Amino acid sequence: MKAITVGDERIECDELEEGRNGLVLYHADRIVGYVPYERLDCVTETRTPVASSSIRSIGYDDEAERLEIEFESGGVYRYADVARDTYEEFLSARSHGSYFHENIRGQYDYHRIR
Repeated sequence: MKAITVGDERIECDELEEGRNGLVLYHADRIVGYVPYERLDCVTETRTPVASSSIRSIGYDDEAERLEIEFESGGVYRYADVARDTYEEFLSARSHGSYFHENIRGQYDYHRIR
């Protein structure tokens, strides 16, 4: 997800915690930011839930050309240099698990974020 401030700063995070005066933002179990409520414009989800036995949600960052996948096991992975067309095909695939194994797994650099 992303927290967007009134000044259009975008802070990417995995989790957030509401405090008395603002949001504490976490990424990979580390604090990555704090946004006072008066500076907060909105918080947006970056992944779309999907119907799959192995994949919980899929997201895409157009600016970074980065695909993000949350698996049912709880792991979240980011894949680099993925074309938007690939993301759209993945999102609309009849079987998300099969599409992942045939078109993404082993094809892109990735790292686990959770």
